[in-house]
Amino acid sequence: EMSAPPKLDHITMSEAAAGVTLLTVDRPPVNALGRVLVEELNAACAHFESLRGESAPRVVIIAAAGKCFSAGADLKERQTMSADDVKAWVPWLSSTFTRIASLPMPTIAVVGGVAAGGGMELALAADMRIAETQAMLGLRETALAIIPGAGGTQRLARLIGPARAKRWIFTAKMHTAAQAAADGAVDQVVATGQGVQTALAMAL
Repeated sequence: EMSAPPKLDHITMSEAAAGVTLLTVDRPPVNALGRVLVEELNAACAHFESLRGESAPRVVIIAAAGKCFSAGADLKERQTMSADDVKAWVPWLSSTFTRIASLPMPTIAVVGGVAAGGGMELALAADMRIAETQAMLGLRETALAIIPGAGGTQRLARLIGPARAKRWIFTAKMHTAAQAAADGAVDQVVATGQGVQTALAMAL
């Protein structure tokens, strides 16, 4: 018996194929990681963690609506936060991404647009990454004199090696999908609009 996914404002979950759940982040305009969206990512994780046996998806595909996978932190919201809120925020975001990385089933991120800062860290929390040709990826935080604190430094270094990861982090450069693939930060580059289908083919 499939237990219904929770009804969320900025995330939809649907069965894309037998045993494959498509999770789509949809928080216009740029899928910024605000408090509510991060709460909802945790609710989605809780849903997947609660499913057992036949009811659990074999694979979860993480995609996003619109032109951005996620532009990262919600800077407007950040301006309204107290210093204590900000101090608590980064560990909470980090633990959310660790929770995604620890899901019992494989996860594939489909990056169809910009994945910057926390958005890149979200993509890094997935087991595999597929980028569409027009995607741009990078850890922008250092341009703002902020350390990518939500697992980006550790996950990227484990994925592509410390020297390349340092180049990404120190320059804060945005990379094309092809450059990201050349560095090993994404597994595959596909044509515009083909990301989810490619992920499905990989999952089945």
